[in-house]
Amino acid sequence: MVILVFGGTGLIGQEFCAHALMNNHQPIVVSRFPERYNIPYQIIGYADAAKPPVQRMLSGEFAAVNLTGANIASKSWSDSRKKYLLESRIDILDRIELFLQQAPQEPDALLQSSAIGYYGNTGSKKIDENSAPGSGFLSELAQKWEERFQKVELEDTRKLIMRTGIVLSNNGGMLPKVLKPFKLFAGGVIGSGKQYVSWVHIQDQVRAMMHLIEDKYTHGVYNLTAPEPVTMKTFTKAVGKTLRRPAFFKVPSFVIKAMYGQMGKETILEGTRVYPKRLQDYEFEFIFTDVNLALKNLLIKQKKQK
Repeated sequence: MVILVFGGTGLIGQEFCAHALMNNHQPIVVSRFPERYNIPYQIIGYADAAKPPVQRMLSGEFAAVNLTGANIASKSWSDSRKKYLLESRIDILDRIELFLQQAPQEPDALLQSSAIGYYGNTGSKKIDENSAPGSGFLSELAQKWEERFQKVELEDTRKLIMRTGIVLSNNGGMLPKVLKPFKLFAGGVIGSGKQYVSWVHIQDQVRAMMHLIEDKYTHGVYNLTAPEPVTMKTFTKAVGKTLRRPAFFKVPSFVIKAMYGQMGKETILEGTRVYPKRLQDYEFEFIFTDVNLALKNLLIKQKKQK
């Protein structure tokens, strides 16, 4: 099956394309700037939707995935940055809707990226897909993003939303940033240590995405997190144990707030204890449910790559 991957040049997109190819699908990356990338997958531009070669590729069954959106944690959140983070997501959805409406037929499934930030800071309360949205900028952003997605005019398409947690990967995201101080013997708990880290191994992330696309009965919202979230204290202890490094240094909350402001407060010092209830109801089996095994797997791969 052809799978259009909007935002396929990023961390999750590249891993998903590789996984799709291994499972006998044909991933096609759609980018605003296809000429900028040298990737081992076919890549086309948004303006190519009506071209005959693209029309022929989409004449049979196909699906689409939207992984676009500017990085939440790359900069502090000024008012202009917040505006850009929201507008970039809404504008791209407008383009994706127009692209798909030009196809000879609608996609079987459209999988939309969102985030567990939708639920806000919930402390130790257990959260699943039926939980209410929270407060704060991350929650507001996710809510508006999902609201726009629900308005996409594709009547015969299964619409799927994945609220992704903290993706553990050697190639980007949170993990390399956390590993660096540990390798310098300066690792430890960030903030109170009581905030929850709802993580997912990159391998399970892309497997779950494929599961949602391939299972014709899936629809609606799914949390893409491992079934065993842990506190920041437990997470940093696991990192230290895996690297055989101490974890006794502590980064106080006021340091994070001084360095990153609201962005640091919501993405680092606060947490959400999220469970993937609907994925498990649909009998998806995670490979990595224990954070220690997930970290060990990734760090072994890292050593082999060196």
